[in-house]
Amino acid sequence: MEKLVRSSLTDQIFDYIRQKILSGEWKSNEKIPSENELAERLGVSRMSLRAAIQRTNALGLTETRVGDGTYVVDFSMRSIFKSLYDFNILQQDFRQINEFRMIIQIGSVRLAFMRGQDYSEEIAELETIYKEMEECLKNKDYDGFYDADYRFHECVCNLSKNEYIILLYEAISSIWFEVAKSNSKRSMDMHKSERPVLEFHKAILEGIKERNLDKCIEAEIESLKRSWIYYYPDTHDKDKADKD
Repeated sequence: MEKLVRSSLTDQIFDYIRQKILSGEWKSNEKIPSENELAERLGVSRMSLRAAIQRTNALGLTETRVGDGTYVVDFSMRSIFKSLYDFNILQQDFRQINEFRMIIQIGSVRLAFMRGQDYSEEIAELETIYKEMEECLKNKDYDGFYDADYRFHECVCNLSKNEYIILLYEAISSIWFEVAKSNSKRSMDMHKSERPVLEFHKAILEGIKERNLDKCIEAEIESLKRSWIYYYPDTHDKDKADKD
């Protein structure tokens, strides 16, 4: 029997479950032992065990299905970031998220230029997505546009060929989707036009095609400045916005 010391019991149970998953002993999509079995195996109460499982559920390591049991799920950083965001542990600051996205995106483009790699496939994909965005706005299909917008920026980040950047972008995808959607809505409302939204994406696309990093940076900075106005409508002054 794998008895546990009773200090910080929930933490120890959590570490035990986490290790079983990370070691591969408990595999993805498999059901873990029942609460009764685990409580007896570890010599702990079901209440302490349940508290530990709630933590692994919150982190996206496991999923408890009512009347069925708890299963190991495919681990994703996305669920962690979403939980932190939904519970307001990460501040819901759209301006900071826009700044973060700009840094990730410019860094990805710069890496692609530095490596001198062939990214003709990515350019073709970006052009296809951009045309889809134009068509969606023409037909007032805003849900389709928001989806295409997300895929456009995802494709730009994929230019980096850097697994950490791609993983990080994927991790914040649900958060970024909502921010990008808000940005586009506010831009179209403020300008009474869809033109600035399309012009921004077109400038990024052209900058990548021309291997012109300055053009991409300029487009990103102008977009970021507009976003400050969206979220701080009483001022166009970034310095004042920073103090709020």
